[in-house]
Amino acid sequence: MFRSKKSIIILIVVVVLLTGGGFLLFGEEEEIEIPQTVEAVFIEPRPDIELEDPYEEVDWNAYGQHYANLHTHTRNSDGVYSVPGAIDAYYERGYEILAIADHNYVTWPWEDYDRDPEELGMLAVQANEISDTHHIGSYFNDFDIDGREYSVIWGGTGEKADISEDEVLHKIAERDGLAVFFHPGRYEKPAGYYEKFYKKYDHLVGMEVVNQRDRYPQDRAKWDDVLTMLMPERPVWGFANDDMHAPWHVGNSYNIFLLPELTEEKFRTAMKTGQFYFSNGEGSPTLDAVNVDNDEGTVSVDVDDVKEIVWISDGMVIGKGDTLEFTNTANVGSYVRAEIIGEEGITYTNPFGVIEG
Repeated sequence: MFRSKKSIIILIVVVVLLTGGGFLLFGEEEEIEIPQTVEAVFIEPRPDIELEDPYEEVDWNAYGQHYANLHTHTRNSDGVYSVPGAIDAYYERGYEILAIADHNYVTWPWEDYDRDPEELGMLAVQANEISDTHHIGSYFNDFDIDGREYSVIWGGTGEKADISEDEVLHKIAERDGLAVFFHPGRYEKPAGYYEKFYKKYDHLVGMEVVNQRDRYPQDRAKWDDVLTMLMPERPVWGFANDDMHAPWHVGNSYNIFLLPELTEEKFRTAMKTGQFYFSNGEGSPTLDAVNVDNDEGTVSVDVDDVKEIVWISDGMVIGKGDTLEFTNTANVGSYVRAEIIGEEGITYTNPFGVIEG
C-alpha cells in the first residue's frame, strides 16, 4: 500500500513537470516586476478633475481587514487537496473568506464535507469556475454546466460543453449571482472583447488580474486597457487569487476585504463596490488607509515598509510616492490606481474614477 501511494505521488509530480500543469513547484520565487515610467506627455494637467473613491465609506480604524481567496480547487475537479484539506489549509493561515471554485462543479455546502464555517469563524462563499468558455468565476449561486470531467493528473478531459459566455453570464444573473473573468492574460482576446460584456452585465463585477503568483503577467495590461475604455462610468474591480491546486499555491495571492462585519451581505456589497485591495506575494504591504482629498486634489496611501509606490493611469506610470497631486499631474486619464511595492510582493488598490469637478 505504501509503495502504491508513493508511486501515485511520483506520477503526479512527473506529469506536472512534463505538462507544465500551471503549478508553481516548491514555492519558487519570481522576480517582482516594477512598472516603467512613460516619459512622454499626452495629457496636460487637469485642475478641475475629482476622483471617485471606492474606499470612501471605509472606516480604516474600525473596519476589519479580511484575507480572502476566491479561486480554490479540490479533488472535486483538479486539485490535490480534499475539500476539508483545502478549507483547513486556508483556515490555518488566518483566512476568513474562502470560495471553493471547482471546475464546472459547485462544491457546496461545507457541512457536507464535515466543515462548519460558523464554527471556524470563516465566511464560506458558494462558487464554481465555469471552464468550457473563457473561465469565469461564478459566486453566490448554484449554476454549473455539464462540461468536461476533471482529475488532478489529467486536468480537463473530453469535449467542452456547447455554451457561450453570454449564456453563462445570463444564467448567473438569473440566480442573482456575481461573476468575475478569470486570468484574462491566458487568452488572446482584445480589450474590446471584455468591454462588451462589462457594458452588458452589471453583475460582472471584476477581473482577476493576479493569478497564482502572477502566472499570466499580461493580466494587468488587459485590465488597464479595459479600465481605459470603461472608466469612470463602469468600474471593473481587480482581484488576486491563488488559483489553488496544490499546497505550494496556498497564500501567495490574496484579496483583503474591508468590512464593518464579516457577513455575506457586507462581503457581497464590497465585491460590487470595490471595497478591498489585493496583493501578489505573501507578506506584501498592508494598507493602513487610503485618503482622497478632492478639495486639495490629492490621493494618498498610508503604508509602512515599502520600496516604492507608483501611480498608474490609462496603463502608464504618472507619478511616484505616497501622495499623488492628481490635479497637477500630467497624463491623468479615465482612472488612477496605485501599486505599492514591498520587499516581498506588491499590493494594488482598486481604481479611482476620474470625473470632471
